[in-house]
Amino acid sequence: MLAATSGVSGEEYPLPHEDSVVGELRYTDAKANETLLDIARTFDLGHDQIIAANPSVNRWIPASSEKVLVPSLYILPDAEREGIVLNLAELRLYYFHPPRGSVFTYPISTGKMDWKTPLGKTRIVKKERDPAWYPPRSIREEREAEGIFLPGFIPGGDENNPLGSLALRLARPGYLIHGTDEAHAFGIGLRVTHGCIRMYPEDIMELFSLVDVGTPVNIIDHAVKVGRRGDLVYLSVHRALDPEERPRDELRLGDVAAEINERLDGAARIDYAAVMGVYDAGDGIPRPVGEYISLADISEWDKWQEFHDG
Repeated sequence: MLAATSGVSGEEYPLPHEDSVVGELRYTDAKANETLLDIARTFDLGHDQIIAANPSVNRWIPASSEKVLVPSLYILPDAEREGIVLNLAELRLYYFHPPRGSVFTYPISTGKMDWKTPLGKTRIVKKERDPAWYPPRSIREEREAEGIFLPGFIPGGDENNPLGSLALRLARPGYLIHGTDEAHAFGIGLRVTHGCIRMYPEDIMELFSLVDVGTPVNIIDHAVKVGRRGDLVYLSVHRALDPEERPRDELRLGDVAAEINERLDGAARIDYAAVMGVYDAGDGIPRPVGEYISLADISEWDKWQEFHDG
């Protein structure tokens, strides 16, 4: 599962039929004058994702040739594999492309605490090049409190336009999936927007070329993900790095156990010590926590439990 690499890997994976885990964990060597955020962008990872995976590495000045974990291992969302699925807790977008038999995944930025991105199903209603930005009064007032005065209109292509060069407008008025300028690119993978979904410029360029008007978009918020690869059960727990960004009712271990039981319905043997480890880490990295068992094994497992409990 771990492999050393010095190259750049894409984020398109063959869509598995039965399994729900794609990608792999890898290592790369930090280069001179390269930050963790530079490495994140090279491997199409988000800000929090790369930092959570490398807590002992200095984000601004990694040691030259220091091993950096590239956590490009993902449990697919527990949602219909159609169109775009945005998982806010994970700060990641998945696009399912049936004709190619692939799933594409990209890091995203989402709404901050007071400007949360709304959940639920919607669709793409328009594809725009060089979108103009009309900052609403609420945003202008917020910036004015910071000493920044925004005009009511910023034309497309303007260097001060935070929407970048491409945007996918959603059926919900005022919400877009859009790119950004280089000044804000290192913020991809943070909860920093006013509700829109922000992507690296190169990622929105690819997604823009793949999707059509009418593509469904499903926005979910799953902090706990359970998946399968072969006979192994994988678990990931996504906890915000910044304590202020965590929900008031912080995710509890019992919530994780309940999610596992609901998803697996007794069809696996689970190592709850491993579950505790994933829960404590909260870094979003999928790890094996058990194995699936056949119907015959279930029968023997039930007999063992009856004997043990009796």
